[in-house]
Amino acid sequence: MKLKSLTIGVESQASQHVAAVAVPEDIAGRLCHFCGLMAGLHGMRISQSIACVLCGLAQSLHRATIDEEVRLIWLPEMSQPALNVLVRQIHIDLQVLGESVFCDDNPSHPGGMRTALYTGQRILRERSDAIVEKLGSSRASDLADALTVLSNRHVDVRNLPWGGLRAFPTGRFFVGGLNVYDEIVASWRGLPIDAKAAESPNLVKEVA
Repeated sequence: MKLKSLTIGVESQASQHVAAVAVPEDIAGRLCHFCGLMAGLHGMRISQSIACVLCGLAQSLHRATIDEEVRLIWLPEMSQPALNVLVRQIHIDLQVLGESVFCDDNPSHPGGMRTALYTGQRILRERSDAIVEKLGSSRASDLADALTVLSNRHVDVRNLPWGGLRAFPTGRFFVGGLNVYDEIVASWRGLPIDAKAAESPNLVKEVA
């Protein structure tokens, strides 16, 4: 399968009828058209393409909860799909170890692989400082507002100099006000959600 290019915010802002929606379970088992990995639970349909949550978020900056779900960072040495694949594996490994996947948390038992995984997340998260210097904000919603203004002025946002701008997934994804990201990670691991919920009674958490 030839992967499609992934540009931050363009698809969701380019057309008012483009929507990111939860896909049926049979589609959730299909491959993301942007990173090539299994879409998993709460995968998105972006126009005619299937996207995993991480690739879908990069194109869905209009979401009301987007600032909880991604932060803008400057990472020119890595493409958006490559970043999503890396973060996805970090989150899978953290969940296997029984740790929180949220980027601002600390390991419950520091040391070894736990510390390495959290350090990796922290290094990526801290790349947001460079975006603040360049754009004045690392909030995805601020970029979404700017894209809306540009689109209303008939500017083709696909031709903007994106450079190293990336959407860093924080380890949260909200559906109906609930964070269901742990369920999504469990689906990537191939776990039945009921089994994962038994391991973690607080699998689904309300928006803080």
